[in-house]
Amino acid sequence: MRCKFCNVEVDCETRICPLCHEKLVPDETQEKLSPAFPQRTAKSKRPLRTHFTPTNIYLALSCILFVVAIAVNFGMQQPTKWCWIVGAVLMYGFLTMRNTVMSNHSAWIKAFWQIVMICLILWLAQVVFDDIMTDTNWLLDLALPIIIMVSVLTLGIISCIVVRKNKALLYDTLFLSLIGFVPLILYAVGLVKSVLASAICAGLCAAVLICVVIFARKELIAEMERRLHW
Repeated sequence: MRCKFCNVEVDCETRICPLCHEKLVPDETQEKLSPAFPQRTAKSKRPLRTHFTPTNIYLALSCILFVVAIAVNFGMQQPTKWCWIVGAVLMYGFLTMRNTVMSNHSAWIKAFWQIVMICLILWLAQVVFDDIMTDTNWLLDLALPIIIMVSVLTLGIISCIVVRKNKALLYDTLFLSLIGFVPLILYAVGLVKSVLASAICAGLCAAVLICVVIFARKELIAEMERRLHW
């Protein structure tokens, strides 16, 4: 439109002349022009975020229980510092909830971290109750192979039940079974004194590997092709 006061052609949609600042009278015969300034759109409402999540609630309760355990342990002047075991178990529950229950990681990764955390708790128990647990080799000689065997058997049974619905568990079982040879490797380097539990663990994991390859080789190959892009 054209300003009738200063005779300036205005190429944008506005009610005030940018030169003389007089009010413009629109001409109905002219086509509608683009606005002078971008239109302000209504702000979208952000979803309300709450801090009362299950992990935060568990973490708060765990901190309270740990503080109470420390107060009772040191207040009663007990020689055994069992409060650290309580703290380790509570932390294990928090990590399990966050990295296992509410996580999208692979099953073998979840099981691997479960093995690591349980072994750390048992090692801490050995340190705290050193006057009771005189044998310091039980963790690597017995506990580690048993934990690995239970994990491999559990994942193997689950993968056999839901193999048609979730082929990825076969891939996870394959990798977790390879961890079963770790105690035997530790025995070979001299860190494990008794070979019985390590040999049983390696034999069980080898049997699981053979069963997976024989009975579900097609599904396993298809899953490996999908993941490795063969």
